Amino acid sequence: MDKEKKKSLNELLVKVRQGDEDSISRLYELMSPTIRYIALKYLKNECEADDLVQDFWYDIKKFANGFLIQKNAYSYLCKVMNRQALNRLKKLNRQDENNKAFVDYANVKNYQTEESLETVDLRNDINNAMLKLTQMQQIIIQETLFEDKTIRQIAKDLGVSKSKVGRLRIEAIEILKNELSKKGWDKNDI
Repeated sequence: MDKEKKKSLNELLVKVRQGDEDSISRLYELMSPTIRYIALKYLKNECEADDLVQDFWYDIKKFANGFLIQKNAYSYLCKVMNRQALNRLKKLNRQDENNKAFVDYANVKNYQTEESLETVDLRNDINNAMLKLTQMQQIIIQETLFEDKTIRQIAKDLGVSKSKVGRLRIEAIEILKNELSKKGWDKNDI
């Protein structure tokens, strides 16, 4: 995301925290497609996803209060939505691995129009490498990297042992490294 977009989102979220109602509308314009996309990916049901998105925007002031100014507002809001979606799944008693899906962040429209070709290539290669993983491995990598969850939290979410999550995570990372090194990326930098 370019610096201007990042700065704009950060400023809007800070203004929301300060009570500026107009900033909520502007933030909605910028983030609503991404927020809805994440809800749909997890819930796989338009009605449930729309309810979750509506709840998300209803609670946006509460989320804004938890935002640290020096962080990335886009990442923060995506993580919040991920957590909200997982919590909704628990409420709906659909908390098994067949109902959860890997969120394909490479295809989320995130207003990054000026990415370098190398970044685009890396993103595509990572996305293709992720397809080599099992569904559970994809979820483990996603929750580790994008949601900053511990092995214990992931094990609880998936209903499996910590040792299984640890083993699957190590296997997944090795698969990703091997796949990316086949595409010419330096295995030590991955």
